[in-house]
Amino acid sequence: MATRIQTRYESAGLFVGPTPATGNHFSNGNYGVVTGQGFSGNNEIRPLFRVQSFSDSFDNPLQNINQLGQATTLAKLATSAPTPTFDFTYFTNNGLNEAALGFPVKFGGGTTSDNISGLRSCLSGIFDSTNDSKNYFAQFVPEGKSVYGDTSPDAQDFVVCLSNGFITNYEVSASVGGFMESTVSVEGSNYVVNSNSTGNASPAIFPENGSKITGWQYDVPAIAQDSTGAFAGAGSTMPAVIKQGGIKLNIDSLSGNMGVNIKEANINSFSVSIPIARDNLERLGSQFVFARPLQTPIDGTVSFDFNVTDMATGSLVDLFNGTANTEFNFSIVTAGSTGNSVDTDQFAIVVRGATFESENTSLDVGSARNGSVTFQVPLGTVDETGKGIFFSGAVSDAELAARYPGR
Repeated sequence: MATRIQTRYESAGLFVGPTPATGNHFSNGNYGVVTGQGFSGNNEIRPLFRVQSFSDSFDNPLQNINQLGQATTLAKLATSAPTPTFDFTYFTNNGLNEAALGFPVKFGGGTTSDNISGLRSCLSGIFDSTNDSKNYFAQFVPEGKSVYGDTSPDAQDFVVCLSNGFITNYEVSASVGGFMESTVSVEGSNYVVNSNSTGNASPAIFPENGSKITGWQYDVPAIAQDSTGAFAGAGSTMPAVIKQGGIKLNIDSLSGNMGVNIKEANINSFSVSIPIARDNLERLGSQFVFARPLQTPIDGTVSFDFNVTDMATGSLVDLFNGTANTEFNFSIVTAGSTGNSVDTDQFAIVVRGATFESENTSLDVGSARNGSVTFQVPLGTVDETGKGIFFSGAVSDAELAARYPGR
């Protein structure tokens, strides 16, 4: 008989493990340090905060094997390894989630396009594989319980695992009337469901041959609530959300040669999209994808939607001939909101070397003239700072170093 009538959002939590996915999930080995309350703070699995939605999927691609003289199918065999996926969204905040996912985040300077001291390209850890393959965990506690502060027996939980996960797309956006939000897509190599939150074998596989990892286990960490019941993270002052009033666009460089003066326009929304396309490498002797290197070159996309105010003189021919400015540096700086007030700066997106790609405007009876503009941004390695997208956050050293005890 089912023990749950339904599964609701308060009973679900999303967690991410360390790199590499095939390694251990405790900083000093398999089991951490045993204490009277379970494992100590050596658990390397980290929670993701402010998650708003989560979906998972997998398929088992099969091909019919037939022959002349027989109508029925001889067999249905897999032609390629399955590719399970996790997709989730969360309210962008101070950079803590980005850091857990493997994007380098640095606070202190870096909030303007001409100050990137201490910042690294957003894909630097993925380019050199130091912060790339990870295991992802979706925990579901009993109905009527909340993941934060849950004390129910671990055996009553279920955990859905995506192993050997690689991020294939990251996007952050905001619009008038909404909150700043990030969207993440992950592809993996294995999909596992465990009926316990502790003591489970690692869901990872060796990608070369598909064999399961042995000798490593994982525990989904226990997350306690703070006094407000809205836990944000150890030592955190993380605000609830980033609202429209807290978004500052440092886009003075966008005032030229595009027909519309973007600097003076009333911007309604923006989006920064970072596609992280992969090559699925396969070879004879193995049915599995043995590596997922990046497809280079990689271009990010930055777009703005706006209501048109002033015009800007210029010529498309000059852009085409290269006589007009074609590369732009700008930044998007955001401050958090706890109540109706705007707090201190929390997250900044610094864009360098953006190339103007397209613009469109429209006008009809009964509405104001509106438009959109799109830029392409080349993304590089840790050594490339002249062009790219960089993240800066108010996340503290204590938050970045925080580890959560096992259950």
